[in-house]
Amino acid sequence: MLAVICQDDSWDRILYMEFRHLRYFVAVAEELSFTRAAAVLHVAQSAVSAQIQLLEESVGVILLERNSRRVKLTPAGHTFLPGAKKILFDLEEVGRQTRRIGRAETGHLAIGFIGAQSHEWMPLVLRRFRHKYPDVEVTLTEMVPSAQLEALLTHRLDLGVVGAINGKPPVGLQVECIAQERPLVGVPSDHALADRPFVRLQQLKTEGFILTSRENAPSYRAWLAGICQRAGFSPRIVQEVDRARTGVQYVAAGFGISIFGEHISRQPAPGVKFIPLRPSEPKLHYGVAWRKEPSEPLVRRFIEYTKEQLESGVRSPKSDAAKWPDRAFRQGADAVLPGPQR
Repeated sequence: MLAVICQDDSWDRILYMEFRHLRYFVAVAEELSFTRAAAVLHVAQSAVSAQIQLLEESVGVILLERNSRRVKLTPAGHTFLPGAKKILFDLEEVGRQTRRIGRAETGHLAIGFIGAQSHEWMPLVLRRFRHKYPDVEVTLTEMVPSAQLEALLTHRLDLGVVGAINGKPPVGLQVECIAQERPLVGVPSDHALADRPFVRLQQLKTEGFILTSRENAPSYRAWLAGICQRAGFSPRIVQEVDRARTGVQYVAAGFGISIFGEHISRQPAPGVKFIPLRPSEPKLHYGVAWRKEPSEPLVRRFIEYTKEQLESGVRSPKSDAAKWPDRAFRQGADAVLPGPQR
């Protein structure tokens, strides 16, 4: 039911009409025949006549002149027709938009991300996502994981690509793993271990570690502390850095060693050798975070789409596909996102 407040110089009144009244009126006005309008609407002619009469009673004027030979619009009908068409069009458009939002085909996504690991796959994932869902607006903001979590809780982000995940997420958030990769030891190229085919974790207990700060990479630090503890030692930290790429520079300069995700080894790192751990340590898991309630369909759609793309091996045509078996972390696209970070 549609209610319209009608005003003139002497009185106010409310017009009550149903949307089908408008549909029937537009059909008759376009066909100029009750018989043909009824056929278009797939209803009985008597039903069309009854609904037009109810509409005219509600409006208070005759909209259609009709007799046994012809139907034509009155001056009032000519005035009423464009407005009726607009109401029907707007209603259909609202319905389409509502359905598209419900199917997560339109809307806005504010996404936080960390640099180095996201750079390998996010540009191409976003390119493909945008091609498939052109009406979804995506805003990217580079943030360290702790800032992303805060922004999620304060509704400034819808989704966070938070990098390494370990343990339970903060209250009010949920986290899901989207990919994983093996850890590698990074040592200066002139280090005693540099030419080894692999390194055991116990061999690193006397080394000085260069690590991303706990504030910037809390899950990575928790993961590293756990594997070192199982190996019987706690890492001796000689330098904390803001991001993994900065740590690579310190390693190259001989300040110490570090353990990186494999994606770091696929970026230029002169003066640094990357060596596998044996036996293989638990892989680093990378994930996304979002608010538990309410869960926006668009957020879920983006997560599932990202996982599908990573599992299918999203990568740049220029990457060496055979060299790196962890398909989810091959080079992502020719587009470049702002500054690398763990």
